[in-house]
Amino acid sequence: MKTSVLAALRPRVRYVESSFGNEELEPVSVGERLQQARESAGLSVDDLAEYTKIRATIITAMEHDDFSYCGGATYARGQIRSIAKALRTDAVPIIVEFEIQIGMPPSAR
Repeated sequence: MKTSVLAALRPRVRYVESSFGNEELEPVSVGERLQQARESAGLSVDDLAEYTKIRATIITAMEHDDFSYCGGATYARGQIRSIAKALRTDAVPIIVEFEIQIGMPPSAR
């Protein structure tokens, strides 16, 4: 089944149970998604930092949704792309979510 370009760019939001009740669901943030992917790959922050050449402090900040240490949105997108490649996951949905999260219109990737 063929999907449209816009459908491919639509972020795939995963939901987790909230601690406030089983009926409330919260979207998983970009940082949480990166952390989950890293943990699923069985890598520590230091392992990922060594592989990607991105400082461990920046990776930790990104996993806590603090992208201020990345050097701007362009660099943050590049670092997200590098991390996703190292973790063998698709970077496009994560980048689109990042752009939405910081209030940018999603780029056409």
